[in-house]
Amino acid sequence: MEDFKKIDEINLPDKRNLLFGSFNTETGKFDRLTLERIYRAVELVELSERAPESVRSQFNVAKNLAVYTWYSYSFNQISELKAYSCVEMALKDRLGKHKYGFRGLIKKAVTLGLIQDKGFEVVREPSDSNEYSEGLIDIIPNLRNELAHGSTALHPGAVFTLQWCSDFINQLYENDSDKSVSRRYTWRLCLRCSVSTLLTCGRENGI
Repeated sequence: MEDFKKIDEINLPDKRNLLFGSFNTETGKFDRLTLERIYRAVELVELSERAPESVRSQFNVAKNLAVYTWYSYSFNQISELKAYSCVEMALKDRLGKHKYGFRGLIKKAVTLGLIQDKGFEVVREPSDSNEYSEGLIDIIPNLRNELAHGSTALHPGAVFTLQWCSDFINQLYENDSDKSVSRRYTWRLCLRCSVSTLLTCGRENGI
């Protein structure tokens, strides 16, 4: 059960974060997760300047929530939900409203070629059939809805989700419909990590 933090504990880290870290092969010691490492990971996730200020502003709210997971571990899913809402906000801005809502907008973006497998760093081997992006049409609305309509899900996925949402939103504003354009990334994070260990491999990225 989640506790309501006492006022003299507000500035203390959530003890669950202290379970994460990485093994330092140079010192032979376990380097625990720190607030600085979380902040530096979140700081690397940026939206394109082509995205409207309204979307970038709300995305910063999601980023701030991710940083504050250091103090409240359960903010991970709040940050994720906010990030997904920014994806929907960007879709509506780029494509207008759709009678089938979030799912319909994602499908339209994929159909128009705005969202492509090669635009996601998490996709190591993009397929010509755009298989990964096609799968998002059902997966992302389901993930968003699970968080929005009541869920006990709890995992350290905020940074991973921020990164993914950033990739999606940047494609919307940097890709042209039905055209293949080069991608410009403003950040790099280690995507060889699973959701649960994304923040524990900072050594490879200097985090």
